[in-house]
Amino acid sequence: MVAGDFNINNGATNPTRLLFSKEERESAPYFERASDLGFTLLNTPGIYTSFPFTGTQRPSTIDLALANPQFVSAYRPWDASSLPSTGSDHTPILISLSPSSPYNDQPRPRWQDADWPSVTEKLKNWLVPPPPDATSPNQLNQWCSLALSALTTAIEATRPRCRPSPRSKAGWTPLLTTLRKEFTKGSRTAKRLHTPDCYAIARQSKLGYFNSIKRAKAAYWADFLAKASPNNIWTAKQLVAPRKTPRFPSLPDASDPVAINNALLDHFFPPMDPLPSWGRLKKDPSAVPRTKDQLRLALCKSSHSSAPGPDGIPSSVWKRVKLVNPTIILELLSPLVAFGYHPPLLKNPNGVVLDKPGQPSYDSPASFRIIVRRKTILKIL
Repeated sequence: MVAGDFNINNGATNPTRLLFSKEERESAPYFERASDLGFTLLNTPGIYTSFPFTGTQRPSTIDLALANPQFVSAYRPWDASSLPSTGSDHTPILISLSPSSPYNDQPRPRWQDADWPSVTEKLKNWLVPPPPDATSPNQLNQWCSLALSALTTAIEATRPRCRPSPRSKAGWTPLLTTLRKEFTKGSRTAKRLHTPDCYAIARQSKLGYFNSIKRAKAAYWADFLAKASPNNIWTAKQLVAPRKTPRFPSLPDASDPVAINNALLDHFFPPMDPLPSWGRLKKDPSAVPRTKDQLRLALCKSSHSSAPGPDGIPSSVWKRVKLVNPTIILELLSPLVAFGYHPPLLKNPNGVVLDKPGQPSYDSPASFRIIVRRKTILKIL
């Protein structure tokens, strides 16, 4: 955001003011440059910000505030009347901001800490409701939604969730938490009492705390490298490489996140003609039920470390379900194959926008790529 006393008059800030040609010439370069950079004027047009004490000059709007597209989304109201006067001929301006949190990660499931013994007991006797024989697309979609929702709810009931935080640190231990408390306590005591003994204790606790952090980091990194495999050795290289600045799409015809999202979707997924409506669904008489061997081969192609889709269930969970009771997945997916129907509930993936390195500019959707993260049950299907 750029804000200040520009001391220029322009028709964009005060449309009712009659401007001299000199005022227009002086202000035009500023507003042209702001337009080229994609900046938006935050002032409310027609609201004066300067009231000269002399009677020979008119009130004007010369205190301006402009913001780029990334900052406009955080801008809320612009108010030039609520703050008390400061004694100056300029009105104090209140600009309210409500930026989005830079850390928007949602609590993620900790599948490794789930109560798998209790889940196993449920899955052993789990029964998938039978699908309708002669059905419409809506009825089959409703059956699939209810059956899949009941199964995933039972699986997710016993797994805890992690609580991500911008202050989370890899390798942090309960000992470091205790040392941090001792360091804070010693520092406050030394500031309050100002005695040599207190200063010595605070110094020792500080050295012990920060030295322990270094040792914990070194131990965590050594353990990570010792367990590195060909599947995650690239992660180790990314951790030691300099972190590049993420590039946010800055498209010329999109000034807010919604417009940017629509522009990317239109570029990567152009609108298509609507498909003809389905009538009554009929089973294919030549379709054979899926087998356990086909299920095993489909799950073998799925990686344990691949990111899950919108439901947050990784492939490793379905592999556990297959080991306990493979008929659950077969009875859930075989009717969809027999009817030749793809339910809409499985067609809502997440898209991750990544920038292409080495592009001359990033003002076009072609400078980015999208990774689609689908539900893992769809990959099995």
